[in-house]
Amino acid sequence: MSAEVTKVGIISCSGEAIPEGTISRLATRRVLELLRPDTTVTLCLPLFLAGNEAERNFARTHPTVTIDGCSKQCARWGTEKHSGPVNAALVVSDILGTESTGCHRSARDAWQVNKEAVWAVAERIAAKVDSVLAEAAPGGVAAAQASAGQCACSSPLPGGKITIKGKAVTITGLPLIFEQCAERGVPASEGDGAALLDVVKIYHSIAPEDEAEYRSALVQYQAFRSGIAPAK
Repeated sequence: MSAEVTKVGIISCSGEAIPEGTISRLATRRVLELLRPDTTVTLCLPLFLAGNEAERNFARTHPTVTIDGCSKQCARWGTEKHSGPVNAALVVSDILGTESTGCHRSARDAWQVNKEAVWAVAERIAAKVDSVLAEAAPGGVAAAQASAGQCACSSPLPGGKITIKGKAVTITGLPLIFEQCAERGVPASEGDGAALLDVVKIYHSIAPEDEAEYRSALVQYQAFRSGIAPAK
């Protein structure tokens, strides 16, 4: 393993026979795009199994987490066969249990239950990435995130700008944050802005004394984005 850890590789299931396979890939994408964009990259399981040396070498020299749809754990066993033990192995069917009932195999036909399942698995992956980095990176998660650089596997995430104390503040991934809120039914009205603020605080540091201004600005931003007047 490299002395300075900056990225965790995530290898997700490539199966399409069950909904959990699709959920594993969509959840991995959420982690890469929104939850942990600076500390994760994805490795392609088909390329990995086909003998791509770049994929296999990354798994040998960096922490790796596999996300399998079912107990067969094809991603885990394939990774360990060609690159050695993984740092963590998650199984979607174990995470969701009966909550996957009603999920659809196709992302095109995804229902609300699919979306909720994707977020639940994505959050578990993100927590596992943090745990792996805390063990593998000098100085823990904060040091790894601070030193993480861009690579071909990770592209900049679009942000949204709001005005706080007369200054423009960019919140990385804000459009995706609002998408998450919409999927989960988080209110975005002035009266319920606290729920929206709590979600944004997961991804963006906000000082306690600035929370009221952030809450109002986020509600206005969402109203502008939706083309409607903010509710009172």
